[in-house]
Amino acid sequence: MWKTLLLSAESDIAKTCMTKTLEREISRTVRQKRQQLSVIREEVENLLDYLAVLEARAKDAGKPRLSHDEVKKRCG
Repeated sequence: MWKTLLLSAESDIAKTCMTKTLEREISRTVRQKRQQLSVIREEVENLLDYLAVLEARAKDAGKPRLSHDEVKKRCG
């Protein structure tokens, strides 16, 4: 009977250690994935900005361009 209780206690300790190890591993993985997602979001935002510039250039293709000074005169 004591042997069974001792084995049960050792098993519970091993499970607790494995659970804590898994929790740390999962937390680390989640943290890494969040960082990767943040980088991807920033890259997508930059690509969308670049796309807006390209679309504006395509829309204005062939139209006369204004110099910086002309824009300043018109906008004050």
